[in-house]
Amino acid sequence: MDIDEVGNVTAGEMVIISGTTNIAPGNHLTVTVTPVGFAPTNKSEPGGAGGTSGTVVVQDGNATANTWAFEANTTGFEPGEYTVAVEWVEGDATASTTFTVSEAAPATTATTAPPVTTTPVTTTVPATSPTPTAAGPALPVAAAMAACALAGYLMRRR
Repeated sequence: MDIDEVGNVTAGEMVIISGTTNIAPGNHLTVTVTPVGFAPTNKSEPGGAGGTSGTVVVQDGNATANTWAFEANTTGFEPGEYTVAVEWVEGDATASTTFTVSEAAPATTATTAPPVTTTPVTTTVPATSPTPTAAGPALPVAAAMAACALAGYLMRRR
């Protein structure tokens, strides 16, 4: 059984740990990822470095080897060296390797101002007649014209 080189991984990434084996397709392998120097800890203290494990099924490969792959989420992993151990569940074949997890880059925040958006103003004219308003300066002019017309009418009648 062989494990492909994992290389360097940034904490928080998903990493595919894979390899080849002469074990028949359909067999199960247990994959365990632990920090180097992993030891039992006091459960009342804050947690230490992360790790993960799971079971994968051997897949049909090519004429020389079958394949397997395990997806590991490194969220919660502290920077450092990690060991990958792969064991055949139904037999005694094992393999192991190591890889390095580096610290995730700090998140950056944008310092630019948010874009300014404008909303167009739409004015609608009601289909009904306008609401009457208080009379302004037009009323005295209209009254004066009406008075002149009345005076002219009365003068002609005489």
